[in-house]
Amino acid sequence: MTNTLDHIGIIVGNLEEAIAFYGRTAGLGTPVLKDVPELRIRCAFFDPGGEGTIIELVEFSGLGDLVHGDVVVALEVADLDEALAHFRSQGVRVFDQPATENLPLRRGWVLKKDAHGTVIELCPKGEVARFVRSRAGARPAHDA
Repeated sequence: MTNTLDHIGIIVGNLEEAIAFYGRTAGLGTPVLKDVPELRIRCAFFDPGGEGTIIELVEFSGLGDLVHGDVVVALEVADLDEALAHFRSQGVRVFDQPATENLPLRRGWVLKKDAHGTVIELCPKGEVARFVRSRAGARPAHDA
């Protein structure tokens, strides 16, 4: 099972402040914003387009295991069910998160305590990029 980097998620305490830093100071441009009330999160996706790596900022409005500064390493998998089965066969607890109304992406999760201090998100190949680019009008965020 060979997986590649899909995107990086960064947990932030204040989404607007983080957008200002990553967008202007770090030069990532204008993000695609998405509120996901059913998961109690707000997201900002910076998309460099093409073969570049998407950077996602996530702000939680409730309690959770992730805190400001945590990083999510999202791996692109060819077959999500196969990837979930593989992790489970290795004795790793992995969670299957169904798509939601505002974030129509089914994903898998390995929590920090099971992944050596970081979170691993398993994403079906190309789905996150398609989702972000469909909201940006297929235009890279840094050109907005």
